[in-house]
Amino acid sequence: MPDTRFKPLPLTRLTRGVPCFLPQAAVRTGVDATSPALAVMTDLQHVTLVTIARDTSLDEANRIMRLCHVRYLLVADAQRHLLGIVTDAGTKGDKPLAVAHTLGVRPSELVVGDVMVNKHDDAQVMHLSDVTAAKVGNIIATLKELGTPFCLVVDHDAEDNHVLCGVFSLSQIERQMGLELHGEEIAQTFSQVVTSLGH
Repeated sequence: MPDTRFKPLPLTRLTRGVPCFLPQAAVRTGVDATSPALAVMTDLQHVTLVTIARDTSLDEANRIMRLCHVRYLLVADAQRHLLGIVTDAGTKGDKPLAVAHTLGVRPSELVVGDVMVNKHDDAQVMHLSDVTAAKVGNIIATLKELGTPFCLVVDHDAEDNHVLCGVFSLSQIERQMGLELHGEEIAQTFSQVVTSLGH
């Protein structure tokens, strides 16, 4: 039986001889250090969250990062528990070679779990309640203090569990501000990106 609560909208007809233009690109509002911090946060409730399993090969992790145009992937289990984070810096160059040497395996045998930053590294994240009242300048200062180009943002659910809700990326902030934030000052270490979640 059709739902009678909703009436169809009125229609109009494109008239022959009357031009119909394509829309102009929307002008993006500029972001500066005094803009709300939420303007530069990747809100994980509104974007597709890309995760990867810890037993995935490094080649596959790199392929997914290239396809998704990202420089990190969150590592999760089948129950969607955060296990850690893997970055392009951790899957390429000297780090996987050093890990393979330590483990006594060939680099091609490494998987994401061998090179990811484990959530139990007891690092620090930002809390959404602090971020909501902050400015972009506060986020930049925090990333520089942490010495990392990424930082996760968490909230709490009704059972007081941590829930991952956002990510700040220095490169994204640079793009949105149209500035160079001297990325060489940001150490390429991710030991402080992920905290112990789900206590």
